[in-house]
Amino acid sequence: MFVLGLLTCIVLRAFSAQAEVAKTFDKCSRFFYKDTEPQGMDQNAKKICQRFEINSSGVRRSTPYNSGSYATLYSVPHRIPLYSAYTPKWSCSDTTGRTNKWHLEPKISEPKSPTDYMVPENKKNQDTYKGNQAISSDYRDTGYDRGQLNPNSFSCTDDGRKATSTLTNAAPMDARFNCVHWKNWESTLKSFLIKKLDSEEATAYIVTGTVPDANKRIPQKEISEEPERVTVPSHIWTAVCYKHNYNNKNSFSFGYIGENLSRGKVNLMSVSQLNNRLNQLYELSNITIFVDNCFEDNNKLNKVKQAFQKLIGLPATPDVQNTINALQTVRTNGEDVKVTDMIVKLTFGSLSSYSTMAENLKVFSESACLITNYGQESVECQLDSKKRKIAADGSPCLRISDSGSGCHCYTGGETKRCCSTLCLYQDDVKSYRCDSGQKEIACSPPYSLVTFRGEQCKDDHPCGTYGKNYYWCNTISGHSDYCSPPLWRSKAKNGQYCRNNNACAKYGESQQWCYTDDSKKHKCCTSDDCYSTVRGKTCRSDHPCDKHGEKYLWCYTTDGSWDYCCTECSSVPVSRGTRQRTGRNWS
Repeated sequence: MFVLGLLTCIVLRAFSAQAEVAKTFDKCSRFFYKDTEPQGMDQNAKKICQRFEINSSGVRRSTPYNSGSYATLYSVPHRIPLYSAYTPKWSCSDTTGRTNKWHLEPKISEPKSPTDYMVPENKKNQDTYKGNQAISSDYRDTGYDRGQLNPNSFSCTDDGRKATSTLTNAAPMDARFNCVHWKNWESTLKSFLIKKLDSEEATAYIVTGTVPDANKRIPQKEISEEPERVTVPSHIWTAVCYKHNYNNKNSFSFGYIGENLSRGKVNLMSVSQLNNRLNQLYELSNITIFVDNCFEDNNKLNKVKQAFQKLIGLPATPDVQNTINALQTVRTNGEDVKVTDMIVKLTFGSLSSYSTMAENLKVFSESACLITNYGQESVECQLDSKKRKIAADGSPCLRISDSGSGCHCYTGGETKRCCSTLCLYQDDVKSYRCDSGQKEIACSPPYSLVTFRGEQCKDDHPCGTYGKNYYWCNTISGHSDYCSPPLWRSKAKNGQYCRNNNACAKYGESQQWCYTDDSKKHKCCTSDDCYSTVRGKTCRSDHPCDKHGEKYLWCYTTDGSWDYCCTECSSVPVSRGTRQRTGRNWS
């Protein structure tokens, strides 16, 4: 039997998160459809409702319990949440990544503790609280991520995202499953619900949960002196109840569940089917996520499937489909034959869809799709599954040595750092990073075979940094040329996105620039978030990019000055301070 605990978490700069251990969800029932929690779980569960306390000018007052951020049902024996229930409300478009700081909940480990709010994790409190909950070191070098059930990307504010970074909202997810499969389903769900919630008055009740695997725990015995503390889920699932406020004909529900494996498949289904699947996995018979399955309707489910279709099948041209069918015929007939060579070219309708796929390919198959042509909107690329021996800057290696002290590439003339892990884009630093041994370093992923002028790179010299602070390649015409960097969300000062083949960079000049659809040259930002500026500075967290009473976009920067920026973020709360600016006025 599970011993369960409920936890909701929120951390705000001027707030402290409060929690109360209770026997019912009465004080935080707003997160559940019809105020009713999922049924069929252990009745001996500890339940904690979350509220937060506001400090303002020395005055402290508590808000009502129903203003908490989300509810998490937490299993102490497994040291993972069994589910998180949340009702997202998106009023902004910012997609800033999660905080690197994780938190612990004192009340889970010490019910009589006077500390009734989550606290930042540190060495001292890890030892104090690890008896009843997981700590970050439990995940280290295990191959599993701290997978958030209530995802930080579903929170509109920076403080809301911080609230999701608590280990009581995290369960071990296979690294590839988490950042490829599950991430894609989360992103598609968010896009689908944003369109619905923007056009209709409704509430989306979401429950995301785990199925603990009794035979799998981390950390593994061979890597830890305190092994097998945290249960690894065999499956991750999500149930959605979309309740229209005035017209139940517009209400519907659905769910999906995936195996927590590197190649784990996620399946879309009705809520009743999800209930049945969970009962099978839990070996129970009475699990019910939503009352009356929340307006379940197969016709409506088919419409939902259309939104998730891109995750279910890959469309192909008729000629390509004929080739696939021919290969399947050969395989079916059992002929003594094998495929010895294959060239695969893909066309994406937008740079955004290409960039998402490119990261997924690296994680899922350690492959790249090298850009061969930039269209006005579309991007063409060729799959490259070669296991290249390259340094972190893209330089070819004759030999690689990878040990605890780091990865080293011997080029024949010098020794360079190489990557022990995948080279992936990191939102928090707006650049590509990998680990070399125990050290995080900058890296240059293979991504393109064309320069920003449209010239073709040599096949063995795709765009990369190669020891420079910019991207370039050697071309087939015998000279070198700048490449458009893989900064897919770069934006110009005029608020327009940079052209596909001309991401924000200096291209040999003194300042960053790019062309936009108006065919003019503009200063630019390397990201479309609310905090990047045209000179590579960072807007203050309390003063994101906006017009702030002027005719252009600007912000105060963290170095005490100001700068132009590129994304209007009027929906992000800002402080009302003086508008006097210092520094030279430049355009």
